[in-house]
Amino acid sequence: RLFRQAAKQGLACGQISLGQCFAMGAGVVMDEDEAAKLFTQASEQGAALGQYQLGQCYSNGMGVKQNDEKATWLYRLAAEQGEAGAQSHLATCYELGRGVVQDLPKALQLYAQAAEQGLAHAQVCLGLHLAGLTHRFVDAAGYFRLAADQGDGTAQYWLGYLCEHGKGETHDLSEALRWYQAAAAQRNAGALARLGVCLEK
Repeated sequence: RLFRQAAKQGLACGQISLGQCFAMGAGVVMDEDEAAKLFTQASEQGAALGQYQLGQCYSNGMGVKQNDEKATWLYRLAAEQGEAGAQSHLATCYELGRGVVQDLPKALQLYAQAAEQGLAHAQVCLGLHLAGLTHRFVDAAGYFRLAADQGDGTAQYWLGYLCEHGKGETHDLSEALRWYQAAAAQRNAGALARLGVCLEK
C-alpha cells in the first residue's frame, strides 16, 4: 500500500519497489507489463536502480520486447551512476558481445568496479577471468574468498578447488573440503563431484 502511494506521488523509490512487487508477484498478482511500466517511470527520472531494472526487462523480454541494445544502453546509464548490478550486467554484455561490440578489457574493468562494491557475482566473474586468462591465482583467490564469505556457492567451489590444488592458496585438503561442503550444501554439482574425490584420498 505504501509503495502504491509513493508511486502515485511520482517517487522513483516507490515506483521501483512497486515494480519489483509486480515483477515477482510479491503481495500482488504478477504483472510483467505493469512492472516494466513502473521501472520506465523511475528510469525517466534518472533513478539508477530503475534504469537497471528496466534494462533487465529489455534483456529478458519481460513486459517489453526483448532488445539487447536497449538493455545495454540502460545498464550503461545506471552503471555510470555507480549501480553495481548494472556494472556487472554491462560487463557481461561486453564480455559476450551482447548489444555492444565485444570488449573483454572493458568487461573486466566493469566487473572490477562492481566487485569493489561487494557484489559477489562480479567478484566470481573477475576471479574466473584472473585465474583463467592470466593465471593470477592469488588475486583470483582473494576475489573468490570475498564472494565465498557472502555465501556464493560458485565462489566456494572455486576456492575449494584452489585450496585442493595449491593454486593461489596453500595446499590444504581440509580447507578444500570445508569449502566444497559449503558449496555442495547449495547443490553445486562441481563441489559434489570434487567432494567425493577428496574423501577418497
